[in-house]
Amino acid sequence: MSSGHRLPGFVELAELGAGAQGEVVLARHESGGRPVAIKYLASGSLGDTAARDTFRAEAQMLKRVVDPHVARLLEYLESPWGAAIVLEAVAGRPLRKVLDEHDGPLTPEAALTTLKGSLLGLAAAHAVGVVHRDFKPANVLVQDDGQSKLIDFGVAVLTGQSGRAGTPAYMAPEQWAGEPATPATDLYAATCVFVESISGEKPFPGTTSEALMAGHTTSPPPLERVPEPLRPLIGRGMAKAPSDRIWDALEFVGELESIAVQAYGPDWERRGLLAIGAVAAAVATTVPLAVLGGGLLAPGAAATAAGTATSGVAGSGVMTTAQGAATADFMAKTGASTSKGFLAKVGGAKGAAGIGTAGVGAVIAAWVIWPSGPGVGRESRGGIHAYFTRPGALTGQPHMPASATPYMDLIMTVTPARVKPGTSLRLVQRFRARTPSGAKYLPGGRRQCFGEDTERTDVVGNYKFGWNSTDFPSYGKHLAFYRIPPAKPKQLPTGTGAVFVQAKSKQSGEAQPYIQAECAYESRWTETFTLRVPGPEILAPGTYLVSSIAPMRITGTREGVTQEAMGTVNEGAAPVVEVLDG
Repeated sequence: MSSGHRLPGFVELAELGAGAQGEVVLARHESGGRPVAIKYLASGSLGDTAARDTFRAEAQMLKRVVDPHVARLLEYLESPWGAAIVLEAVAGRPLRKVLDEHDGPLTPEAALTTLKGSLLGLAAAHAVGVVHRDFKPANVLVQDDGQSKLIDFGVAVLTGQSGRAGTPAYMAPEQWAGEPATPATDLYAATCVFVESISGEKPFPGTTSEALMAGHTTSPPPLERVPEPLRPLIGRGMAKAPSDRIWDALEFVGELESIAVQAYGPDWERRGLLAIGAVAAAVATTVPLAVLGGGLLAPGAAATAAGTATSGVAGSGVMTTAQGAATADFMAKTGASTSKGFLAKVGGAKGAAGIGTAGVGAVIAAWVIWPSGPGVGRESRGGIHAYFTRPGALTGQPHMPASATPYMDLIMTVTPARVKPGTSLRLVQRFRARTPSGAKYLPGGRRQCFGEDTERTDVVGNYKFGWNSTDFPSYGKHLAFYRIPPAKPKQLPTGTGAVFVQAKSKQSGEAQPYIQAECAYESRWTETFTLRVPGPEILAPGTYLVSSIAPMRITGTREGVTQEAMGTVNEGAAPVVEVLDG
């Protein structure tokens, strides 16, 4: 793909995959930071409306699914000159590669552990109405600690939608018939992969679609190829009729755990994680160790050689964040708001954190903004994304994984980008954020969600995060203009010296539900600021960074915890406006 179709400011470290529809690369921003996986729509498909729609739909599916067992969508970016899905980069290897290079089948404990992780990822997708439809070993990444992540929602659909799609070796009978996809469709495929993992062979032999269809639609499940205690799981998971299968992935996990404890003892999962992690670590990868070494991973993440998450794509409609072993968050979802700014609901105590939270310096990094194409002009885009690489320090949950971080996005569009005194200027700001609440995290990062109204004191709570408005005259009534120089166009303006220009603001589209599946409040709204550009006595001709908040920085607040301890990260770039002579 030509450079004109690439995201600016990113250094490509390795190619992770390529095909007719596009390619996936491992990349990091030229200013440093964590690696990400970027999927580009093929340049030859940019003029194809159907291809664009499919690509966009994939991102929308991923945006709905937020879970530690699913590779997170960070952002979806599209313009007439390109389309890209930015994903969490995961230090792991495809289960397909693990099975192919391992000498023999996996141990029962290792196979059960991998199945459990896959089911938890599917449960997160099903909870928001998404059916994967193409669950297979190539779409499961196994990390060195034995944990796994689900990737590639390229053919995913909402529950109940039909269509024949998937990989023949793992397709459920209803998929062969073109019938609607349901959670039971995914659980059938997951069971097929489990059979292959524990036996070393796919459930049904065949090299043609006809032979595979016959096996999946007429042949009984291959119970004889799995240990006897595990056969009930295979029987229910691979039942021909969806109504005879387990529909609830979490119910499947419950049955799996019960059988595993009885058959292999209470520490089966620990042994399984060690076993599959050791097997994965021994598998060669085309991505060099230096690419995903400790220096590029989030603090606390293992420095391992690895492939990375790729997807037909998150998380976030289409913008969001992710951490885990790598990445940055582009989207957000959070608490509550008022017309005066951000107000985050936190914890079971239903406390509230105001916008003007005091904070210290955050780690500042660059954020990608797709450039305007030739002849577009008169519009400038920018924004800020904030998250925490050690969210447990902020929320009081030491086992909270980085992927569960609170996060916040302000995405700004300024029109026009070239103005004169008297010009009417408009800044449209989309706010998205997430505030986890009511969750307890156990060792290993497993989450227990006690809901919005819990009165427990051992859950996420008693924290706040937002922007510091100490130096801002009044949020919503002014916009801040930072002169370039001394401000730098590719850095968030966090210093003093802004010129504050009076503005009017109007908020719309506010929504702040508590999402049980994510155990968090989601928040989003749009705010429109308008002003008349003043004369040179107030705003001299020149180039400026424009922001609705000053300083342009978001921080977390918890008594006795520093920004460094919680791993505060701010990424972004402010919109740029050129003020001309009158």
